[in-house]
Amino acid sequence: MRVLLIGDYPPPHGGVAIHVQQLHQFLRGRDIEAKVLDIGKGGRPVPDVLPVQSLAGFGLRLAGFLSAGWTVHVHTSGNNTKSWLMAAAAGAPGPRAPRVITLHSGLLPGFLAGSRARRALARAALAGYARVVAVSEAVKEALVGCGVAEEKILVLPAFCASQVKPGLLTAAVELARTRRRPLLAMAHHPSPVYGRKVMFRALRLLADEHPDVGLAVFGPGTRAPEFARDAREARVAAHLEDLGELEHDEALGLLSRCDAFIRPTTHDGDSISVREALTLGVPCVASDVCTRPEGTYLFRAGQAPELAQRILQAIAEGPAQVSSPDAGPVLLELYEALASSRLSNERPMAATY
Repeated sequence: MRVLLIGDYPPPHGGVAIHVQQLHQFLRGRDIEAKVLDIGKGGRPVPDVLPVQSLAGFGLRLAGFLSAGWTVHVHTSGNNTKSWLMAAAAGAPGPRAPRVITLHSGLLPGFLAGSRARRALARAALAGYARVVAVSEAVKEALVGCGVAEEKILVLPAFCASQVKPGLLTAAVELARTRRRPLLAMAHHPSPVYGRKVMFRALRLLADEHPDVGLAVFGPGTRAPEFARDAREARVAAHLEDLGELEHDEALGLLSRCDAFIRPTTHDGDSISVREALTLGVPCVASDVCTRPEGTYLFRAGQAPELAQRILQAIAEGPAQVSSPDAGPVLLELYEALASSRLSNERPMAATY
C-alpha cells in the first residue's frame, strides 16, 4: 500500500501542517510508503515531501499518483472557496486511487452556512471521496446539512498522540522558565480569531496580583506593529516572552515546561495544541467556542476576568489524567480497508502491446 498525503507541510507550523507532518511520520514509522504533496508555502527540503509550485504542477503530480493507484488523503480547512476548489480537483472521479479527505477548520460550519452556493460546492467537491473525516461533531453536522451522506463521514480528531515528542529547550525558553512564576504559553497568529486581546487583558489582571507572571508567545505576527500596540494598551509588554516562530519540537519543549497553556480563541476546530498540552501533562485553559477534550479548563470566550480565574485554578489544581487519541492507527486501518476494496473490485485487464 502507498499513501499520498496532500496538504500544508511545515513551515509554517499551523494545525493542518503539523497533523500532515505527524501522520507522515507515523506512516513511515510503520514502514508504509508515504509521500506528501505540499500545497503550502514550502520550506527546507524534506525526504518524500514534494513542494507544489503551481496549479499545473499540482495537477501533473497528482495525476501521476492517481494513475499509479496510490491512496490519496487530502487535508484542508474547508473554510474558504479556494479550499473547496482544491478538494474538488483532488477528488475528481477517476479509476484506481481511493480518496479520503479530512476537513480541519472550526470556521467551516459558519462558512457553509453563508450561502446555498457554498453548500452545493462542498457537496459536489466531496462526491469523489470514499470517506470524509470531520475533526468534530460540529463539522460533521455542517457536512450532513450540505447533503453529504452521514455514513460516509468519520469523526476523528486530527491528532497523533504517539508523535508528541518535545525537543530540546531553546535558550530563550530556559531564560523565560527561570525568571517567570508562573510561566504561561500561548500559540499566536495575527488573526483576531486567536484571541490575543482577551489574553492580554487577562494577563494584566494576573500581573496585578502576581508580578512575576510571564506569557511566552510563539508563532507568526509577534513582531508586527499591531502586536506591540495591543501589548502597550493592555500594559503587559513587560510580562511577555516573545519567542517568535518555533520549530514544532521546540514548541512542544516550551509546552512541557510551562505552568499552563492557554487557547483563548474566538472560533476553533479541534485544536492540536490543546491536545498536545494535555498529552504532555500540562494544564490547559481554553475558550468554550467548541467541544474541548476532557480535562480542559474552560472559560467563556471573550471574558478576560473569567480567563484569569481559570488560569489560577488550573495552576493550583494541575493537569487532569487524560487518554489522548491517536488518529494514526485508525487512518491506517481505513487506508488498508479502502485499498483492499479497490483491489477486490479490479478485474484483470487485457495486455496491450
